[in-house]
Amino acid sequence: MRILITGATGFIGSALVAALHKNGHQIVACVHRGGESRLPTGVEIEQVDYMRDTDESIWRPRLIGIDVVINAVGILRETRHAQFDELHHLAPRALFNACASAGVKRVIQISALGADDEATSRYHRSKKAADDALRASTLDWTIVQPSVVFGIDGASTQLFLRMASLPLTPLVASGDQRMQPIHIDDLCAFVMKLIDQPLGIRQTIAAVGPQPVTMRDMLSIYRAGMGLGPLRTLGTPLPLMRLASRVGDVIRAGALSTETLEMLLRGNTASARSISLILGHAPHALNEFIPAQQARTLQLQALESWLRPLMLISIAAMWIGAGAVSWLFARAEGIALLEKLGLSLALATPAFIAACALNLGLGIATLVKPGRSLWLLQLAVMTFYTGALTWVAPSLWADPFGSLIKNLPIAALLIGLAVTESRR
Repeated sequence: MRILITGATGFIGSALVAALHKNGHQIVACVHRGGESRLPTGVEIEQVDYMRDTDESIWRPRLIGIDVVINAVGILRETRHAQFDELHHLAPRALFNACASAGVKRVIQISALGADDEATSRYHRSKKAADDALRASTLDWTIVQPSVVFGIDGASTQLFLRMASLPLTPLVASGDQRMQPIHIDDLCAFVMKLIDQPLGIRQTIAAVGPQPVTMRDMLSIYRAGMGLGPLRTLGTPLPLMRLASRVGDVIRAGALSTETLEMLLRGNTASARSISLILGHAPHALNEFIPAQQARTLQLQALESWLRPLMLISIAAMWIGAGAVSWLFARAEGIALLEKLGLSLALATPAFIAACALNLGLGIATLVKPGRSLWLLQLAVMTFYTGALTWVAPSLWADPFGSLIKNLPIAALLIGLAVTESRR
């Protein structure tokens, strides 16, 4: 079959493209703002703009020769270039109308569990609006509503694995929020069944794992799967989480927002009966998500995901602290050391100011634009500082506060970052 897939470079969309292409289907992948390199060779690329392509006439030419349409467009957080109403509702509605007029009968809508009459979040309401438009059509539609989807490339999966790998994992209240994760392989197998049989015509089906689980238990299973031992948690009071979510609304960084918090608190569970009947077996259980052969790799990836930011913050604090402390409290000592290097007082003062400014700049650059060149520059600067101080004040090597000895582990850290940066 010739299948058009929107959202083809997203987590779910790209997995569907790969699975269906491997199964022998011809794929037309709708792509917005790059990402073609993540798609298999031989997939046909169709450039789209979901914010603008909200008219049926724009989609109709793209449907020539198409047998099945899968709409997998989705965003969790809005940006200036991606809004819920356009991406989740208006563009899909235009696509569904184009399918009706172009004679493409089979449409599969990847919606979200919770996109129902009780939905309060704009994310869920925009998904429901598209679902309702499809239900009102004469098409052979199936609306698939996944719970949380587990997959190594998924942003939510990476977040949960990162949380599970922490020495002390923060939870919302006691972590009793319920969800029903499904593995991406089960979701792809389910969609292929809907296409190949065909099954689920004019049905809304929850794509969920076999059993509900709490957030706390899910993270505990993930941690055990990565070989990290028992989960240790820290419950965060709900009022504090609501405050943090409002901060998330403002800074628009990370997954936390008032909407994602409310969706978490609402829960995300349903019966697995329908998906099990269509698959012919129950979906994978949560403790089967992480194969033993992937445990070590996922463990290292999860640990690096929070260890690296911790290292960057520490390095930045060192440089900024060195510049600020020297300027505020050790100006005379610093200028005196520069004079011992042979600089006159007229040159030592501006050199000291420049050194403080350089330290501050290196610290800020660590937070803003870390990279291999920066690590090598910092290593060179620290080597120069160490050599100069060894020349004029070798006694600093015996300083009980480790004035110069501490540079050895810092140098090793910078070398390690420079080496690993080239492999990222």
